Amino acid sequence: MKKSSIIHVIFPIMMGNIIPPLFHLTCLLLLPTTSSAYMGAEIIRAHCISAFELAFPKQQWTTENDLRAFAANVSTDRKADTYFACPLGGGIGSELSNFDSADLLDWFLTAFNPNVLRYTEMIMSEVSVVNNVCSMDKLFFASIGNCHVHAMSRLMIEVDEDGKLVQWLDHFDQEDLNQKMGVCNLQLGDEL
Repeated sequence: MKKSSIIHVIFPIMMGNIIPPLFHLTCLLLLPTTSSAYMGAEIIRAHCISAFELAFPKQQWTTENDLRAFAANVSTDRKADTYFACPLGGGIGSELSNFDSADLLDWFLTAFNPNVLRYTEMIMSEVSVVNNVCSMDKLFFASIGNCHVHAMSRLMIEVDEDGKLVQWLDHFDQEDLNQKMGVCNLQLGDEL
């Protein structure tokens, strides 16, 4: 509520005009609710970005230690609710449920091992928040020798009240990414 709005509500009371008490009480109750809801969304947004940046620090390649920190941030309080999909709907091997940090780390070291593939991901849009879920556009970028691969996707992250990861749903075109990686592998084969 702007300062001028507060004056419009309080000024008539000070001038002796009687405003129905229910209206005044309603105005006072709405202000903290609006502020706390906004602050809650900002805190959730910060938790989501922090969870993302544990695995994909800004302006550097992802390392195994980054993935270990990311995996260590999995919610233990809500383990039964945990779900990971990369890509969502990708079939066997692309999804985990009811997992712990060791399961998530194993998945990454099998599917996207940073000791084999140089890659990172970057947030490319505003991070929107609904309840404890954030959504954003992101860019996957990998370097294989002199060949570079990129793919855009939509990511949804759910965090618990402590900022721990509950769900990670990555929507991207797996076929497109596999084709791009295949082209890089062919180019590298031709260079040898």
